Amino acid sequence: MVKSMFPLSNFRSFKVHEISISTEHRAEFRNLFLLSFHERDPLAAEIASFGWRVHSARRLDNLSARFYSAGAMIAVIDTRKADKDGLTAIAELSKTTIDAGVAIFALVDSMASPQIVERCYDSGATHYLDTANAEADLAQSIKYAYRYVENFRGGAERTSHEQLLLTVADLQWSMQLASMNEYWISESLLASAGEIDFQQYPVTGIYRGLSFEERKRVRGAMGRLRDGARQAAVPHHLNGRPVIHHLHEAEGRIFGRIEYLANNDEVDNWSDRDLLSGLSNTAAVRSWIRQKLDAGRPLTLIAIGIKNFRMINAAFGRKAGDQFLRIVGHRLMDQTHRQYAGSQIVARLDGQNFLIALADIRSDEISVFANELLITVFREMQLEGRSINPVARAGVAIGNANSKEKTLIRKAVLALAEATAADALPIHFSAVSEADVHLEEVLEDQLAGAMGRGEIVIAFQPQIKIDTGQLVGAEALARWEHPEYGLLGASTLFAVAERAGVKESLSAQIHKQALILAARWPGSLAFLRLSLNVTASDLATITFDSDILKQVENAGFKPHQLTLEITESELISNMAASVDKLQRLQAVGVRIAIDDFGTGYSSLAYLKELPIDYLKIDSGLTGDISGSPKEQVVVRSIIDMAHSLHLSVIAEGVETEAQLETLAELGCEYFQGFLRSGPLSPDEFETFALLNS
Repeated sequence: MVKSMFPLSNFRSFKVHEISISTEHRAEFRNLFLLSFHERDPLAAEIASFGWRVHSARRLDNLSARFYSAGAMIAVIDTRKADKDGLTAIAELSKTTIDAGVAIFALVDSMASPQIVERCYDSGATHYLDTANAEADLAQSIKYAYRYVENFRGGAERTSHEQLLLTVADLQWSMQLASMNEYWISESLLASAGEIDFQQYPVTGIYRGLSFEERKRVRGAMGRLRDGARQAAVPHHLNGRPVIHHLHEAEGRIFGRIEYLANNDEVDNWSDRDLLSGLSNTAAVRSWIRQKLDAGRPLTLIAIGIKNFRMINAAFGRKAGDQFLRIVGHRLMDQTHRQYAGSQIVARLDGQNFLIALADIRSDEISVFANELLITVFREMQLEGRSINPVARAGVAIGNANSKEKTLIRKAVLALAEATAADALPIHFSAVSEADVHLEEVLEDQLAGAMGRGEIVIAFQPQIKIDTGQLVGAEALARWEHPEYGLLGASTLFAVAERAGVKESLSAQIHKQALILAARWPGSLAFLRLSLNVTASDLATITFDSDILKQVENAGFKPHQLTLEITESELISNMAASVDKLQRLQAVGVRIAIDDFGTGYSSLAYLKELPIDYLKIDSGLTGDISGSPKEQVVVRSIIDMAHSLHLSVIAEGVETEAQLETLAELGCEYFQGFLRSGPLSPDEFETFALLNS
């Protein structure tokens, strides 16, 4: 262990001989160089999990210089799917490390390249591991290679001392995670400090000189280390020169090593990284998929999303939510590499959504792979000392040489949406055609224009009082009158709007149109209530309550005739902020209804706290109510609970007299459904209302 965690006053007096290492911490100073042309990141993460400080590369450029700058005594060369480049790398390193006691460890696949073991030996490799062997053990094989190094150099103690000297002579530093006052900076780094004031800023000196974008990279990398990753690498500039900053965590300490680059390539290539998770980003995964499709490789895409991420974010806060996403990203990369040895990439798309692309996986292995991945990655985890159980869903799309990368990704994302909407199976295989996906793309491109052209129209579905049959109000429902595809329903409309990024503006337009139409109802219908659906995005807007009241005022409608319908999951995703806004709305007469009750996170505890007036029973519960005793028990319990809280109940999806009679017996006050009327145009509804009021 490093003893000289020197105070600020005497940091310049630090000497090499003042450092010693205890046996239990030797692994902290074991550097390993990795060259992998296709699997650098997952392979580096796996080796780092064995306790090695991994310095990785994915190109042949300046290979010898990069190896020596790593201060490593083992070079792992991954020849898989890159025989020619791998053998070139082995030959180059063997020339410069001959008689140096360096292990050149070749990672091979004899199934794909039968002569590769012999060719690696001829090129100068000292060790190899054949991953075609199901019993291959990478961790133990690397240990044996290091034993070779120790024997060559005169034993474990001497090798450890030499490794330490390489560490001290390199541009390196370390600090205690628990206390930033305990730090160490190598003499070489001090000597090359340039304009960096290590005396005043011993821990943050380098960071303070970085650009805004470079600081974001560092924060992301440090966050990944705190959340379980063993290593990370950050490209940036130091004293005007491009460098790679290798970071490694071990035994509560973070170690850093700076490697100068010959050019800006590695720094510039950081644009293909997601800064939060360290995974590939959307642009990078699209490029990877395009290359594989162009080469005629069959591909399987698995889009993964966390269904309850909004609840996790609401319960723990955004900072903890980011930490959660980093943990998930690290687990996905690690587990994908463990489960599948073929060509692969793991990326973060956006928000809580990730994408895994696998080349050449057999069709009978896909379901097993996806199921095992969900079970392993999304097991219970600890966040801020509390247990959470993430709920993940996956959408699968399969492509071939005729597929387009954009369309294939969209198919996987649409399949994920299907899996998320369903409560049964966690994995959904895409069954939509390329033409259907193309239609989705067309609709997304056209929606903004349709909103301006008046193609978004309002329909009103009547709401009826059960005991009297009196019309009491209407729910406003949006439709898209598409000139080519006809009338498109609200579910399609909002799904397209979300993907097109216009969901908030669409919702605001629908509210405005519905309020204006309702304000024009004749005086004899002034008693009717208008129900508007509110999305999670609406409710998350800081000024939502004042915005909706402004729309009510501008339309000339009365607040006490307005009801806002919000689904359970959307309401509790930001409970505290939601309560304040809804209380302010309720104070001026607006009523609040919980929509689709019984399908989400029904809880008596939160119902007691929320300012609500109605519960709307989902149509899925009313469908079998007339013939199913179990359904009747569930609905009765909801109605009784609502009444105990002085709430009224509205039943959706009522289509038969038998259903209506049962609801009346159970004490339900209101209903809507095709038994009396489906959604009507504004003129049709006005006629219906005048005849039934």
